[in-house]
Amino acid sequence: MRKNGFILLSILFSLFLIVGCSSSKGSNESAATGQSPKSEQGQKQKEEEGEFEPVTLLMMTHWNDEQFATYFKEPVEAKFDHITLEHVQSRWDEIEENVFAKKLYPDLIMTSVSAEYLEMDLLLDLTPYIEETNFDLDRLEPSILNYLKEQSNEGELNGLPLIRPEYALVYNPDIFDLFGVDYPTDDMTWDEVIELAREVTGEMGGVHYRGLHPGNFDFMMRQTETPKLVDPDTHEPIIDKNEAFKIYLQRLEEIYAIPGNSFDSVEDMKDVRGVDLMRQGQLAMAADRAFAGAYVGAAVENGLNFDFVTYPRWGGEFGDYGPNEPGNGIVATTTSEHPREAFRVIEYLLSDEYQMIKSENGDLPSVVTPEVREAFMKGHEHYEDILKDKNLAAITDVEAAPLPRISQYESEIMEEVDYREGIFEGKDINTIIREMQDKAEGNAKSVLSKN
Repeated sequence: MRKNGFILLSILFSLFLIVGCSSSKGSNESAATGQSPKSEQGQKQKEEEGEFEPVTLLMMTHWNDEQFATYFKEPVEAKFDHITLEHVQSRWDEIEENVFAKKLYPDLIMTSVSAEYLEMDLLLDLTPYIEETNFDLDRLEPSILNYLKEQSNEGELNGLPLIRPEYALVYNPDIFDLFGVDYPTDDMTWDEVIELAREVTGEMGGVHYRGLHPGNFDFMMRQTETPKLVDPDTHEPIIDKNEAFKIYLQRLEEIYAIPGNSFDSVEDMKDVRGVDLMRQGQLAMAADRAFAGAYVGAAVENGLNFDFVTYPRWGGEFGDYGPNEPGNGIVATTTSEHPREAFRVIEYLLSDEYQMIKSENGDLPSVVTPEVREAFMKGHEHYEDILKDKNLAAITDVEAAPLPRISQYESEIMEEVDYREGIFEGKDINTIIREMQDKAEGNAKSVLSKN
């Protein structure tokens, strides 16, 4: 994959080592930081005396410039007088054409530890800087941190968690009142929620109400310990061997089989978000990302009544976790000329100080500090009048599922391998699985033959 990118980065990094680090072989730490022992010692001495050389760091995110300025540039530059943080916008899989082709080389990237970036030799090992600064990894969400360790190069840690996704079962109390049905509660299982959805699906006063939207993505699978559909070691598709996936499809089939709860097209099934249906006041429950800020906006604009309970539990052998995914992580690059300053920024972004600000404004923190998690949404302008009495603990206090190691080729092998069309058409579940397995096996042969 992306051999041209690998060659490009290898050449650039080699030139960087030759020009800037010709005397950096004196110690392992110096090699890791890209500086000669003499210059490194001088820099450390200056820093101990409170003197810092001005540096400009380039950070790549998929956000627009306004979002970048609010989340990163303004707080980082306010914290560090000597650091200027600039931005380049790109999706992680478009870095070659959007960034490298323009001769831009980020010092920091908001992303997870991806196989593509590892193959390009782009991700810096953060271990020397963690050790040098005594950075406490135990402060970070363990499920995501362990995943990043497993996905990193052997013996390295190539990224850290920055922002966690938020999940909940969001519901509209007004619809439950209309149907005369009790509200959902914390710790309900999927089977219980599906049964509840039957009671609040139908027409009332000339208005059609849906009972449950299960989300556009496979969030239900992300709350098990075994969501893998491709073996991470052999890279062989194992869709037909994943019992949790079969149960997931059966549950989707059951949800959409509720009369009046399906969609008019498979495109709507894929694209229409629960939060959008909730805004219209015609959806009783959405098992989805919590989108707390979006629901507040709908409450202000059109009086939407809403609250949260915990995302439905699997029950049985697959545990009672909430969904999990790597979310937005932070990495430093091997092409950075200022790796120590890049890590200084990472260290700040993962500090309780910064995470508290983000938590208060609606980002689920990646640190486990209780005070930071309890501050979730409390800085929002509508906390007192809308959010104060909401069950925000349903979002913040749920144990996230362990994240499994994935195959470096999974995204390519699973390309265009989908189940929603089969669910929409009412195909037999075993047939859907068999067709997915066949398609993935064909993709795997093609992908593995090139690597």
